[in-house]
Amino acid sequence: MKSKFTRCALLMAASSLVASISATAANSLYAPGDLVLTFQKEGSTNTVYANLGSAAGFRGTTAGAADGTNSLNILNLSSTLTSAFGSGWASDASIYAGLAGVYSTNDSSNAITNGDPNRTLYVSASRGGVGTVGSANSGGYTVNTTSGMTTGASGIVTQNNAFENNYDAQVTISLTDVSKIDDMNPFLSTGIQDTAFGIFGGGVQQVGSASSFGSFGPAGDVEFALDLYRILAKTGINGQVAGVLREGSYEGTVTVNSAGQVSFIAVPEPSSLALFGLATGSLLLRRRRSA
Repeated sequence: MKSKFTRCALLMAASSLVASISATAANSLYAPGDLVLTFQKEGSTNTVYANLGSAAGFRGTTAGAADGTNSLNILNLSSTLTSAFGSGWASDASIYAGLAGVYSTNDSSNAITNGDPNRTLYVSASRGGVGTVGSANSGGYTVNTTSGMTTGASGIVTQNNAFENNYDAQVTISLTDVSKIDDMNPFLSTGIQDTAFGIFGGGVQQVGSASSFGSFGPAGDVEFALDLYRILAKTGINGQVAGVLREGSYEGTVTVNSAGQVSFIAVPEPSSLALFGLATGSLLLRRRRSA
């Protein structure tokens, strides 16, 4: 009896240890500073986290940086979104998508990570329409104070830490009881977003619609189009990529199509650039002839 009791006790202790390790283990497929695409549905018990990689890797049009490049089909979220929200997720007008990333909340250090000072925020804004591919079509952001930057950084860290500390996956469905997506992106009432991450009034998410958002350059027909902004917490630090202090700079647009494919569009497709160049050349020629 004693040996059976001892064996049972050891098994229970081992199980508890494994559970403890699993609960505290960091996500091997996530690192601070990664850009996380999130989804939530009003009234659902599920949310979705999807890691797109280092946020600095999406830095495209910031002054002082090289022009951004388009990245098509970064991830395919079809099966995940279907499991989380049902097969009709692409036409569900109660699903919201957003982007957020930050490396650190530290406000005293002048450390630079991938060209970004601490508390440099990467956040999305809902695109108002297809507009001009390669240009912003959203209001953008200005953070008025350094404490506001700290608040925003803390909110993003809170959201993404739930992903880092509870899962070991690039993409996962998270119960709302575990996720912090809904906490950091709350609603005032049905269909009305409240302040996101403690500082972004009106939220940073885009709501889905019953029809396609529209055709978005090389990404084709998409359901979501989120303008990505970089907001610098500090400037004048050696080694940083330049920008305007606490003012969002448009870096490109992250899209999701009805097949669940995620893409990043920073510049127009080549044919559009060629037409733009032709139009510019014609305008210059007309001006010379007029002169």
